[in-house]
Amino acid sequence: MRLIIEILMCMIAAYSFGVIFNIKGKFLNISAVGGGIAWLSYKMMIVSGAGNGISFFVATICFGIYVELCARIYSAPSTMMSVCAMIILVPGYGVYNTLYGFMTNNYTEAVKNGIDTLLIAGAISLGLVFITTIFRNKRVNKIIHKVLYKYRTIEHFIEKNR
Repeated sequence: MRLIIEILMCMIAAYSFGVIFNIKGKFLNISAVGGGIAWLSYKMMIVSGAGNGISFFVATICFGIYVELCARIYSAPSTMMSVCAMIILVPGYGVYNTLYGFMTNNYTEAVKNGIDTLLIAGAISLGLVFITTIFRNKRVNKIIHKVLYKYRTIEHFIEKNR
């Protein structure tokens, strides 16, 4: 039950950031679902015993694939959807603890928190670059367009015969 509440809260947060960034229509819902996917995959990796860096990397890959596919389906830029979904994973608490450690002269704790925060930020950026690079590949793009074309023709056929 707690996981469901966390995912719903993450979806609301991603949706809210979409409103702040002035994203319109169905892309708000896509961003919200992307935030939920990001948090669900992160929590599943943590429960399975993976470390923070790997968990954030896998979560970024999961929501990155979802966002890139939605960008291809709706012929929209993936950046506007991925920013809102990525907000969920940003390590703001780690940055706060790092600065708090420096302000209270607890340098060892500050450096430890800073290294962990940089690891998380690096995992997020590497995951997003990895997925974006794969989806920008011409072969992968051809495969996606073929699948989407078949999906759209089947959808059109079903609509026509109703």
